[in-house]
Amino acid sequence: MITDEELLRRVAEAAEADPEAEADWVRHQRPSKNPTAVYSVRIPVDRIEELRQLAVARNVQPTALIRTWVLAQLDAAKSGDEDARQWETEVRATIDHLRNLLDGRGSRAETA
Repeated sequence: MITDEELLRRVAEAAEADPEAEADWVRHQRPSKNPTAVYSVRIPVDRIEELRQLAVARNVQPTALIRTWVLAQLDAAKSGDEDARQWETEVRATIDHLRNLLDGRGSRAETA
């Protein structure tokens, strides 16, 4: 994956190599049919690395992965998708069960 710094370096080198060259990109003449907005979301730092690793494994940007997940959940919620609600209920139950197991393990270690 190319970093922003590397991209800027390459653009600067190309511009310096031929200062008379015309740029081969132009602004869009018409506004987007489906404009987007930026929305800030707080995610725990330790989970960001997990997100990055998963994005690399799927060969996508982390922001694209987040966007895909959010839009899929919005679509499921809007459509009243019973499968999505069932999945969410099962995930929440699993999380609660694991939390209880971990809490129990901690209390057993303290008494030992």
